[in-house]
Amino acid sequence: MRRLAIAPFGLAVALAIPGAATAGEGERAVSVAAGYATYATPDDEMMTTLTPTAGATASVGYERALGDEVSWRADLHVAGYLGGGAAGTALGTVGLVYRIDVLKYVPYVDVGIGALARAGGPFELGIEPALRIGGGVDILQSRARSWGVVATLTSFASTTTTFSAGLRSTWRWGYF
Repeated sequence: MRRLAIAPFGLAVALAIPGAATAGEGERAVSVAAGYATYATPDDEMMTTLTPTAGATASVGYERALGDEVSWRADLHVAGYLGGGAAGTALGTVGLVYRIDVLKYVPYVDVGIGALARAGGPFELGIEPALRIGGGVDILQSRARSWGVVATLTSFASTTTTFSAGLRSTWRWGYF
C-alpha cells in the first residue's frame, strides 16, 4: 500500500528533473523507398490528359527532428515511366514532417517544396517548381529501425502531377 502512495510522487519528481531528453529531439534518420509511380500531364493542345502505362520510383530522404512530433526533411525521388514513350522525373524537396502518434504504428503527414525535372515521353526537357504532400505509416521494429508504407502527390504551378506509393525503410540515430 505504501508503494502505491509513493509511486505518483516518484513519477512527478522524475518528470520535473531538468535536462531529461525527450525521445525525438535531435533524432536523425535516413530512409529509402521504392514503389509504383504515375503522372498526369496535358497533351500539346491541352485537350486530353496523358498518363503512362507503368512506372516505378525510388527515393532517399534525410530527416532531423525538431521535437517529438515535428522534423524537417530533405528528399530526392527519381521515377521512370513506360507507355507513350519512355519518360523520367526527378523531384527534390525540403519540408516538414508531422508524426501523429509515437507508438508501434506511427502515422505521419509531410509537405515539401522544391523542383521537378522531367524529360522524355510527353515531356519537354525542363524543370518546374513543385509542392509535394505525402503521408504514410511507419511500423517500429526497434528504436533505430522501422519500415512502412508511403504515398506522395506532387503538383504546383505546373501542368505535371505525379503520384507515387510504395514501401519505405528507415534507420534512426541520435535520439538521446
